[in-house]
Amino acid sequence: MKKKGFAIAIDGPVGVGKSTTARFVAQKLKMAYIDTGAMYRSVALYQMENGLDMNDDKSLEKSLKDIDIVIKNVKGAQRIFLNNRDVTDLIRAQEVSEGASVVAANLRVREKLVSQQRQMAGAGRVVMDGRDIGSHVLPWAQVKIYLDAALETRAKRRMLDLQAKGHDAEFDKIRKETVIRDERDKNRKHNPLIKANDAIYLNNGFMTPEETADEIILLVREREA
Repeated sequence: MKKKGFAIAIDGPVGVGKSTTARFVAQKLKMAYIDTGAMYRSVALYQMENGLDMNDDKSLEKSLKDIDIVIKNVKGAQRIFLNNRDVTDLIRAQEVSEGASVVAANLRVREKLVSQQRQMAGAGRVVMDGRDIGSHVLPWAQVKIYLDAALETRAKRRMLDLQAKGHDAEFDKIRKETVIRDERDKNRKHNPLIKANDAIYLNNGFMTPEETADEIILLVREREA
């Protein structure tokens, strides 16, 4: 794939803080941020709201023609629009997160969203996070990071994040769901979660999102120099 612009690809499992870290990096470097996970969540939300089975590939692929996802910057904050409706807060519910992992395994869904993600990256300066950004979506990215942390750490982070948003969340349940999502993401047939060969491994188990972002920015400065 032809190299374009400047891109930072941040991959890693659920609960590792990819999105929060990526936002910090984008803000500090004045780059555009693209939350790919939000796009898969939006597909899952569409299926849920319309009473459609996310595990039914035919139903899921039929829905694609009726799904339009747009990421906009509204007053300095990223907002996600599904068919012209702001669903930024709705897609953060735990059941939608679980659904996102399911729909992300569908090849047709991936083809549509990856194409859109590459178009958004364009020739600008972007920070993009997900599961297969460095390995598949933007293999030409100049900086690739694979974030990781212990299972218990990630489950606790996910629990606290949900509680902060007013959702019910129990550690044992979140931990079990995290294990299931890890297995699904790492073993899906199409573009599974892997560390790209040229990605830098960064365990942020004892780091805040800000500290993680600062570490990534140091790596970016080195690469740009």
